[in-house]
Amino acid sequence: PSRKPHLAAGLPAPKPLAVTAKKHVVVVGYGPVGHTFLEKLLSKSKRTFKVTVLCEEPYAAYNRVKLTTLFSHRAPDKLAMSTEGWCKQNGITLLFGKAVKICRDAKTVEYTLNKGGTSGSVSYDELVLATGSKPFIPPAPPGLDPSTKGIFVYRTMEDSLAIIEHAKKAKSAAVIGGGLLGLEAAKAVYDLNVSSVDVIEFAPCLLGVQIDPEAAALVKKMVEGLGVKVHTGTKTLEVLKADDGSVKGLKIDEGGQVSELSVDLVVVSCGVRPRQELAEECGLELGGRGGVKVDYRLRSATDESVHAVGEIASLNGGMCYGLSAPGYQQAEILAEHLANPKTTARYEGSDLSTKLKLMGVDVGSFGSTADFWFGRQYMCTDETKVKNLIHRDEAQGIYKKLVFTPDGQRLLGGVLVGDNEDFAKLSAISKRPDLGGLTPEEVLAGKTPKVDDGGDGTNLGLDDLVCNCHSVSKGVIKKAIADGADSFAEIRRCTKAGTGCGTCISTGPMPRLLAFTLQELGRPRGVCKCMPFSEAEIEELAKARSLKTFDALASQICIPLEKLDQGMLAEARSKVEPILDRLFNGKKKGDGLDHVGQLKSLRKDLWDFIDKMNCNPIFVRLAWHDSGTYHKDIASWPECGGANGSIIFDPELSRGANNGLSKAVRFLEPFKDDYPLVSWADLMQMASAVSIEHAGGPKIQMRYGRLDTSGPECCPPETSRGTGANAGLPDAEAPYGCGAKTAADHLRNIFYRMGFDDQGIVALSGAHTLGRAFHERSGTVKEGYGEANACLYTKTVGICPVRRDGQAGVGMPGGKSWTKKWLKFDNSYFTEYAEKDQNLLWLSTDRATHTDDGFKPHFNKYKQDEAAFFQDYAEAHRKLSELGSKFSPEAGVTID
Repeated sequence: PSRKPHLAAGLPAPKPLAVTAKKHVVVVGYGPVGHTFLEKLLSKSKRTFKVTVLCEEPYAAYNRVKLTTLFSHRAPDKLAMSTEGWCKQNGITLLFGKAVKICRDAKTVEYTLNKGGTSGSVSYDELVLATGSKPFIPPAPPGLDPSTKGIFVYRTMEDSLAIIEHAKKAKSAAVIGGGLLGLEAAKAVYDLNVSSVDVIEFAPCLLGVQIDPEAAALVKKMVEGLGVKVHTGTKTLEVLKADDGSVKGLKIDEGGQVSELSVDLVVVSCGVRPRQELAEECGLELGGRGGVKVDYRLRSATDESVHAVGEIASLNGGMCYGLSAPGYQQAEILAEHLANPKTTARYEGSDLSTKLKLMGVDVGSFGSTADFWFGRQYMCTDETKVKNLIHRDEAQGIYKKLVFTPDGQRLLGGVLVGDNEDFAKLSAISKRPDLGGLTPEEVLAGKTPKVDDGGDGTNLGLDDLVCNCHSVSKGVIKKAIADGADSFAEIRRCTKAGTGCGTCISTGPMPRLLAFTLQELGRPRGVCKCMPFSEAEIEELAKARSLKTFDALASQICIPLEKLDQGMLAEARSKVEPILDRLFNGKKKGDGLDHVGQLKSLRKDLWDFIDKMNCNPIFVRLAWHDSGTYHKDIASWPECGGANGSIIFDPELSRGANNGLSKAVRFLEPFKDDYPLVSWADLMQMASAVSIEHAGGPKIQMRYGRLDTSGPECCPPETSRGTGANAGLPDAEAPYGCGAKTAADHLRNIFYRMGFDDQGIVALSGAHTLGRAFHERSGTVKEGYGEANACLYTKTVGICPVRRDGQAGVGMPGGKSWTKKWLKFDNSYFTEYAEKDQNLLWLSTDRATHTDDGFKPHFNKYKQDEAAFFQDYAEAHRKLSELGSKFSPEAGVTID
């Protein structure tokens, strides 16, 4: 029998220990501020809370500040701040759905899930509203809203993707709104290469909330220098519509002159308003300008169990901050109060300093307090209140306005246009009690008070901020570097510095700080000891700062030059000048190399690019679709189709079967520019072969020297192959354009025409071990773009995909894959399929490869023997890459 010592001692039985239930924190809204709150809560509370977050968008938190970059790189993963995998790893329940009602008496939130429309509710102990804001749609004129085809708002990833899609057919665009968001939207549309872009602003000048009229006039001039027409003091009178109801123009009144703009794409970006509907409906007190009224703890003035952060939070009923940095500060204060109720932390407002590059123009606005903006000090001309000093350089496009106290003893703030290099230094000075013995004129001339910067040349003390977005000081960054962070990526991960607008890296002091500290610690990396950056990073820094010479660039991102010996300086110059020559002087990577040399150098560059971007699947698909138009019974070239580069031209590229491949062409354009002796046909086929090998597949014995077709007139007509409207490419599902009744017959019709037999068909089908299908591209699957629309194996970091080297692959979440590890080339296509796992894609043509009597023996062979698959695949891939190719020299060129 078990011993019971309490009975032997005559003591009562001990009461069982009470189990304390974790408090349940529910967060409504999963944008950048919501995610920052979760990170802070996890670190401060040691995970003592149960956490649920409702995310209305199909993507987990992403960086909205950099949303414009999506229009150039088209890769949502590059903006990701979180993933479903991260939430799972941290014990957070992530629900992709919309909160529809808050019941404060019952302490529940009712919601509807995005997928399937299922309704549910979740109870809370503490509710955090991080719903952000929504675009403001002007009440007039009628039809100026997204209900009109061709009119969009610019706020979310989905908004951006919709604009990108519409712009493929649009000829001209207009952006209504000339504030920060409006100019960001204008930059995004400008990057889509429409023929014309007009910006329409009702106020008399651009950026009226951030900068003074003279600075705004310079910004307008510089923006118009890019070819964008800016209309200030202009009212939109009418939306002009085509017969089908889509927008075809705008009638505007510009200073009394009425005119019409012919546009078929309109983006409305006239500011934002807090998303307060949920709060209003449940009876929470709102601020005078909207938003949830909160106190210094970010607690609702109405209900102590409800809190608000970000653009929905109205401090003491006043303003709602529309910038990310205040939201991040609020998130930290709220997390501190929930984790430690006895804390004395108070949120009492935020710095509204901003530093951005708008339409390629550096714009900065900084102040010692919020009065610089709310008190309109940046606009003030009253000499009894301020002392203004201005430096103008019209030739260089530079404007610097510094605002001092009337006695010149303190810097109140400033406005910068055209050059943000001194932003961090000047912002730091504005936070100090005096000018450190300098005169205002000396500060305007570029002098800064002497600060013990440790010799790194930043002129920043340890407590001065390097990153304004996340309030990260120089001292915090130096400690992170000392603890092992030796790159921008590591510093971002450890400190969050650079994960907001990123200008603390691109145009700020972080490069110099990193270079000096690594040198101090004796930890060299990068191209040379005094510039610890990769070639790609040096390119990005030089472009962002528009610095075209080594000396100019080194003076900003290098260890202070006076601390370098001549040997280190010469080493740096030899490594960096060729990079700058390529960037600014038209020098190509292939210059000085013959055809074979360019091919060899190109292959290395492609490997590095694929390793960075994980774009193996789309490169394979591009090359295959260029080859797949081949018809063996047509003798003449290029009428026979095949691997001849014609896919880069419309109408071939825009055909339904090639949906999404324009992204791959854009990826390859810089390589074609650098290696002009390499044809497009060779470039695509090399990218495909390198992608297979990089993913762990066989090395393809390639030959090069393919000639390119001359233009779109060489694209095979849609119905020329007798197999439907895609010039011979296979259909995903029935009905089959070739008239086949079964998937097996369809495959044979397509591939026999190209000269393949059953073995070749099955071997080539095995390449589906790489890649995914998307609803937005093929329509054959319900899974589409975004984390919420992904299948189990196409979610982001933390779950899948896994590359051939075991590393997690960074890729746009979403879609449905044929295999679990869809960035690894192996024989998984033959061992993993939908009959075994419903989370995998398996089309009728895939099913035919292991059920048809002719295909099945090959399928089973590859299922059992990966080496046999690799051997047969390599030969089939080589053959496919040469279909219809015309080589010069005739025997082709090999580089192995």
